[in-house]
Amino acid sequence: MATLFLLITRVLAGLVLSGGSTVSGTSDGDFDYDALPGTQHEFKVQVNAGKEECFAQKVALGAVFHVQYEVLRGGDRAIDMVVIDPSPNVVQYESAKTEGYITHKATTEGYYKVCIDNTPYRFTGKLVYIYIVTYVIEEWAQYMEEVQSVSLTAQNFSRSLVEVQTSIDAVRFHQSESRMHVVRDWYLATGNNNHIMYWSIFQIGVIVVTSFFQVFCLRRLFRTTAVTPSSKPRA
Repeated sequence: MATLFLLITRVLAGLVLSGGSTVSGTSDGDFDYDALPGTQHEFKVQVNAGKEECFAQKVALGAVFHVQYEVLRGGDRAIDMVVIDPSPNVVQYESAKTEGYITHKATTEGYYKVCIDNTPYRFTGKLVYIYIVTYVIEEWAQYMEEVQSVSLTAQNFSRSLVEVQTSIDAVRFHQSESRMHVVRDWYLATGNNNHIMYWSIFQIGVIVVTSFFQVFCLRRLFRTTAVTPSSKPRA
C-alpha cells in the first residue's frame, strides 16, 4: 500500500523548485514514512498448546483496522481470536474457528491488541497465518493535497489515486486469501503423503510376515519322517 504512494511522492518531490514546500511535515528533504496513513503486516506464528500470543498495532483515530487469519495446521485447526482496543475493551471475539476476519473502524486512537488464544486446547499447538492492515481513507485526500502543493503535476495523480489505492487494497486482500489457501493445501498434501507412506510400510511388513508364516505352515504340513512312530521303517 505504501510502496506505490512513496514512489509517486518521490517523483513529485524531484520536481520541486529550490526553496520549495515541505512534504509530510518535513523540511530537510527526507521522506517521513511514519506520516503515511496506513500500514500492513503478514506473518505466520506458532502458538503452543495452552498458550496465547498477542501483537500490538498502533491505529489512528477513524482508521479501518482489518485482521484476517487462518489456522494452517494443528489438531482440529480451531483457534480463538480476540481484538482489544486501547480502552481496553474487546472489539470482537471469535471462538473455535479455523479461519475468519475482523474489520473495525477505530473510535479510539492507540495500540490495538490482536491475541491468538490457544489456551482451551492443551494438547496441540497451532500454526496460524495472520494478515493485518490499517488505513485512514479520509487522510488520503488530505495527504494528496500536500502532494499537490509540491507541483502542479500532483493534480494528475490526485484525481485517481484514491481509486487506485482502493483497487490495490482489494487485490491485496484477495492475494492474501489465495496465499493462505495455497499454504494450507501444501500442509494437507504433505500430511497425506506421510500417512500413505507409513501405512504402505505397515502393509508391506504385514505381507512379509504373513508370507513367512504361510511357508512355515506348508513345510510343517508336508513334513514326514523316515520311520513310523513305532520305529519301523516307513514303506
